[in-house]
Amino acid sequence: MNLPEGLPTLTAGAHDADAGEACVMEYVSVLAGEPWSDRPECTHPVLAHEARTANDLASDADRHRLVPLVGRLFGTGDDSVELRTRLRLAQAAQVLRLVEPTARVSVQGYADHTRLLLASHDVDALDAAAQAREVAAAWDVARSAPLHWGDLDPAHAEHHRTASRVMAFAAGPDLTAPEAWSLATLAAAHRVAAGECRADCGDGEARARRMVRELGELIDVYDEVTGRVADAVAPRDAAALAARL
Repeated sequence: MNLPEGLPTLTAGAHDADAGEACVMEYVSVLAGEPWSDRPECTHPVLAHEARTANDLASDADRHRLVPLVGRLFGTGDDSVELRTRLRLAQAAQVLRLVEPTARVSVQGYADHTRLLLASHDVDALDAAAQAREVAAAWDVARSAPLHWGDLDPAHAEHHRTASRVMAFAAGPDLTAPEAWSLATLAAAHRVAAGECRADCGDGEARARRMVRELGELIDVYDEVTGRVADAVAPRDAAALAARL
């Protein structure tokens, strides 16, 4: 990794290019040679969103944990229905890891249905009416999947209730059936976790530490779907970058 001179300090939030500070995605834009942005074209939007969120939640002492992923975020600009669907299913699986195994069963059927739709997905596989029915059914699941109640502290439960509205924020006008069901699966997973989660998602710094690990897993999914072989960031390069931040 070639490190340009005068790298800014890695901090939370978005920044002007001349402020002397940057979030992790602004760093990616600099190191990729793109115009300054926290949404560089070289990074898939789902991965960039997770990186920005982890960056902003992390403490100043923990933010360096993102440094080894900087090089892996380059070159993830490909996009497809399969990729978006697989990333959302991976996120749902990450949420379900945080709940008791018996609580995961109610969401598994949605994930299985998503995979079936994805396996047969083709522009002509479903006619427009069938696509519309599947998307509408996914919306119904996202809105009406059982919301679990438990002993979580209010901030923790509210995190999952808010995250369960993901479909309203992520769904576009050209939403396909597999992607719609993957978002519904993610929403349903959060609705379960609102009462069952064994992590500490209400603590932003703790959640950020977990998100760094999970971001690495999502990048693995990207590489698997696209066949990309990313250049590894050597420990010496990561250490040099961290020292400069």
